[in-house]
Amino acid sequence: MTRARISAAAERHSFLSGLLRAAYTVLGTLLLPLLATYLAWRARRQPAYWQHWGERFLGVPRHAGPYAFSQLDRPVIWLHAVSVGETHAAQPLIKAWLASGKVRVLLTHTTPTGRQTGVALFGDESPEVFVQAYLPYDLPWANARFLRWARPSLGLLMETELWPNLLAQARSRGIPMALINARLSHRSARSLRRFSSLARPALGALSLVLAQTHADAQRFMANGYAGALELTGSLKFDVETSVALADLGREWRAAWPHRWVWLVISSRDDEEIELFRSWQLVRPRGALLLVVPRHPQRFERVADLARTAGLKTAQRSQDLVLNAEVECLIGDSLGEMSAYVAASDLALIGGSLLPLGGQNPIEACAQGRPVFFGPAMFNFQAIARELRDCGAGFEVGSVAEFYGSAQLLMEDAKAYERACSAAKDFAVTHQGASARTLRALDRLLSVGAG
Repeated sequence: MTRARISAAAERHSFLSGLLRAAYTVLGTLLLPLLATYLAWRARRQPAYWQHWGERFLGVPRHAGPYAFSQLDRPVIWLHAVSVGETHAAQPLIKAWLASGKVRVLLTHTTPTGRQTGVALFGDESPEVFVQAYLPYDLPWANARFLRWARPSLGLLMETELWPNLLAQARSRGIPMALINARLSHRSARSLRRFSSLARPALGALSLVLAQTHADAQRFMANGYAGALELTGSLKFDVETSVALADLGREWRAAWPHRWVWLVISSRDDEEIELFRSWQLVRPRGALLLVVPRHPQRFERVADLARTAGLKTAQRSQDLVLNAEVECLIGDSLGEMSAYVAASDLALIGGSLLPLGGQNPIEACAQGRPVFFGPAMFNFQAIARELRDCGAGFEVGSVAEFYGSAQLLMEDAKAYERACSAAKDFAVTHQGASARTLRALDRLLSVGAG
């Protein structure tokens, strides 16, 4: 193909991409009333959704003045952590940046629970060096106002966050953008291919991708990413277990009369119905089912589902003085997952028996708890495979199979001890992603400064 033809093809592709992004923007604009309705609906159970609409829709932060940082003598690193899991995963990075005294940090979120987690982790930091806000919806005027206010020297998105308008705005302003802790499942890769005219320019606006696994890296390249790419592993292996929360969980367990405690991590989408129905049929002798829903607005619903199924149920928010008759405890609190893990013997990963992609099993492994999961761990495929291979994780096809397998494991003390040891070793072996990520971003920030 001649240079002229290549140039013409590139121009056509650029024109088509621009046209599709314009259509995407028009669609987003038309959906604004629905977004507002959705926020109002969510606010019925989570009042925090009423707050900071100016940040979400207009890109106007609540902070007074042109910027909360009174002095801009240091680079500003902007990191977007959608919700709770991403905020926890980013904690080692943010702590290292703040400890260095060389940068200021802007942390954005999408969900109120993510923002609340940021407050819990960094609420004591001075606004001179650390600020939180919501990332606006992906509309050009909102992105433009946000970036004018933030003035970041480096922008970081996490995992699979690729927003066409945001990345285009950052590129036009010369802001280097990186996708860190990047992962791309088969399903997400198919979606990128389906919308390649939007996805490829977004990928092209990234200066760096730091992938969790080799398979993730390959999928990014197969979908058109041709920039700098490194393998760093998953940041979630480096999240530190709270000693205070782990001690709290052990205190709970010492006070409970139950022989076993089986944890369900981040249940969602009413998958609890089958959990409770099967528990009623099996009723493992002396066992307590500890269920921690993923979304706080579902806490009361899950408690009602348990009681409707005929289970003697308690709630963390009401009473932790449990007698032997209590069969189910609902973990209806935020930020206490480390305590729930410490109080349990093993864990089932929510969202993995239904086709929901699964949830993060690493926190349970970090405390030496074996994990069970269904076949739908497509958001954590590599981790699930490695857990099976090393004996720290067990795949089950149904809730009933989980209950049966969990009981067999608990009744075999040596097998249980091996699984606990394998889980702990698995978590320790995969640590180090934070240090690798910091080194890569330091190089990128140095290049940008130069």
